[in-house]
Amino acid sequence: MNEIAERYLIMNGFDGALAILGVVIGSYIAGVSDVKIILSTGFGASLAMGISGALGAFMAEKAQRIRNIKELEQAMFTNLKNSIINRASIVAVIYVALIDAISPIIAASIALFPFILSFYGFLSLRNAIIASVILNMSVLFILGIFLGRISKSNMITQGALMVLAGIVTLLLLFTLKLAF
Repeated sequence: MNEIAERYLIMNGFDGALAILGVVIGSYIAGVSDVKIILSTGFGASLAMGISGALGAFMAEKAQRIRNIKELEQAMFTNLKNSIINRASIVAVIYVALIDAISPIIAASIALFPFILSFYGFLSLRNAIIASVILNMSVLFILGIFLGRISKSNMITQGALMVLAGIVTLLLLFTLKLAF
């Protein structure tokens, strides 16, 4: 169960970080100067990703576990409806769905924090954008380190690859700016 939860944590944390990077840089490119718009768009996107992730993971995991239990029932010639196996399966589905829901919201909240400071006058909008990108890249790096630990591969390399994905996203977003 933890293997699946770890995968969902990394995948949706990664999605949340890149989505907020898109919101922040897209807002900059569009000339948005109202911090409330950036915050509401960012938190709205992360909440939607959290709900989408939770429901998607819940439905996919539930379907897979129902199938596994049915196969086990056929092999054992018994009904497992009221068994500890069935109850554990339900708990696992809920656990994975919660991890899937929370991970993009956490990643987004970290990257959006500088805009909260900007809203209250502690940072300029420009500095909030810079801080957000730095925090976002830090989240990506930490997710990469976690991925490296899970895969027992070079954690620094995995962190750098995740940051590279963020940099490529940044470059593509700024390429869009040139196109418009």
